[in-house]
Amino acid sequence: MKSTSFHLLAFLLLTGCVLLTQTGCLGLLSNFMHAVGADRIPPEYDGFEKSKVAIVTMTDQSQYSDDVAARLLTRKVSDILSMEVKEMALVHDEAIQQWRDTHGWETIDYLEMGKDIKAEKLLSIEMTDMRLRDGATLYRGRAAIVLTVYDIAAEKVVFRKEIDEFTYPTQAGQYTSETTETKFRKLFLSMLAKKIGRTFHSYDFADTVALDASLASQ
Repeated sequence: MKSTSFHLLAFLLLTGCVLLTQTGCLGLLSNFMHAVGADRIPPEYDGFEKSKVAIVTMTDQSQYSDDVAARLLTRKVSDILSMEVKEMALVHDEAIQQWRDTHGWETIDYLEMGKDIKAEKLLSIEMTDMRLRDGATLYRGRAAIVLTVYDIAAEKVVFRKEIDEFTYPTQAGQYTSETTETKFRKLFLSMLAKKIGRTFHSYDFADTVALDASLASQ
């Protein structure tokens, strides 16, 4: 009801601006929309609020060992959701690692894991075909992602999303002479974590503009 009232007021203000043909009203409308949060893109899945959530990342290498890219992506997504999702509690990564050490790395029963580690929801991030280079001299990352949310008590999948190919930077890349693979991996996974995080929290559309500019500060 509160959101409906905000949007109704915004509509009335926009209508008044059009009728009065005062261009200054458009700036006023923009400021109003921002102030009430009406310019924010809603999450595709909002079921993490007031829940205890486990986040698990699997990569092509995870079935053989503790993959550094998987751990880094898990940490970055966890940090984002902890800040952006209200009253969400995270299952500590140590509990997840201990479960995997006990049950093995080859396959994972996410519902069984979720029950054992006392999670209410579990987010599985499956990352495959990660590549950091575009040719011999250019860093440009790519990866395919599948996101799956399990409701542990209900014992079912409640959300699923596929990102066929996430690419960063979307244009050009960064020369290998300008950075190291370790630094670029962190940058790539940070951008990927932001993309994943926006599936589960609201965000300002303006924040999606010109992500490639992040390279300039690295």
